[in-house]
Amino acid sequence: MERRAVLSGFIAQDERRNLPDRRKRPTPMLSRYTLVGRRKGFRRTEEGRNAYVDRYEAGLMAAFVAIVGLSLLDALFTLLYLQRGGTELNPFMRSAIDLGVVPFVLIKCGLTFLGIAFLCLHKNFRFVKPLIGGVLGVYTALLGYHIYLAFWV
Repeated sequence: MERRAVLSGFIAQDERRNLPDRRKRPTPMLSRYTLVGRRKGFRRTEEGRNAYVDRYEAGLMAAFVAIVGLSLLDALFTLLYLQRGGTELNPFMRSAIDLGVVPFVLIKCGLTFLGIAFLCLHKNFRFVKPLIGGVLGVYTALLGYHIYLAFWV
């Protein structure tokens, strides 16, 4: 007859179930729990480097939305500037404009969306958060430049 050793409500070490350790696998880059997952961060500081999480901070999402919105404004102001006789300096976007207004806006905003989404997925990697801040700064400066062109040139 086998005896179970129960101490304070716990089964002794030799009686535990043998299940695989779920913590040995890192969270994948595209997790099925991205919008409803639980992991926003890591328990230990050293775990958070070069790793993925299920959910993202509100500040990061605000930066993401701001960059996409600024990209849309950039496309709008570029089209307005082109109507006034200006030229697009970026050769790739110049060829996108030749395709038409809708393809231009889709390409411009789509590339920005994909790029910033990639950066958000990799937010725990070295230099990515400062890079996101830099992109936000560049788009803000670009919006200022467009406003300058619209009202003072």
